[in-house]
Amino acid sequence: MTFEIWIAFVFAASANILAPGPAIVLAIRNGLSLGMGKTIYSTLGNVVAIGCVGLAVTFGLGTIITAEPKILSVLQIMGGSYLLWLARQNWQRGMISLDHLSVDDIDVADDKGNTGADTNSIARSVASPRQFQRSAPYLFRQSLLVGLTNPKMIIFLLALFPLFLNTKAATTPQLLVMTITFMGLSFLTLSSFAFAAVKFARLIRQQSVVELINKLIAIIFFGFGSSLIYFGQATL
Repeated sequence: MTFEIWIAFVFAASANILAPGPAIVLAIRNGLSLGMGKTIYSTLGNVVAIGCVGLAVTFGLGTIITAEPKILSVLQIMGGSYLLWLARQNWQRGMISLDHLSVDDIDVADDKGNTGADTNSIARSVASPRQFQRSAPYLFRQSLLVGLTNPKMIIFLLALFPLFLNTKAATTPQLLVMTITFMGLSFLTLSSFAFAAVKFARLIRQQSVVELINKLIAIIFFGFGSSLIYFGQATL
């Protein structure tokens, strides 16, 4: 693979990665709720999923799906069902809170107009009473599952990789380079969205805004999940 072809692949892959999808929404949600330290594990889960799919494409996933297209339909239904579950969790439990922020991050005025309120009272004012602390392994597994059941990524890699292959050279090294490149671009993109969400979290002052964001993310997950199930059932 020449440097020119690799640059063209970077642009094509970046366009796909930047398109709104469940991975970006998950990164934003975790960035808002947990801060950058823990959200990095969610990002790594998605990157590992991309690596698994890229390796599968490299070693023959396209042939399997061509022989049995229903495999992709099953993945669509599984992925859609999981996104619907995430939507339900966000709607009912209020998965976003700002209780990871310190008093230096949130400067809230009290009833008399004074600032510097007690950290615990600030946390209570912005956190859902049913908010639970998610562990790093949980965040990794959650994002990994979202990535592995995302048919958009599978279809994209199956369609994209052949376009940039030099058929006169060994294909496996080229496919591995494209897989690693896609993983790196995804890590940078998701980390950037999560970082922006962390910064945005410090601007939020009211519990009503937190609840609105929770509902909005639930609706987005519901939309993604419903569409995946619809298209999956249509092709079964």
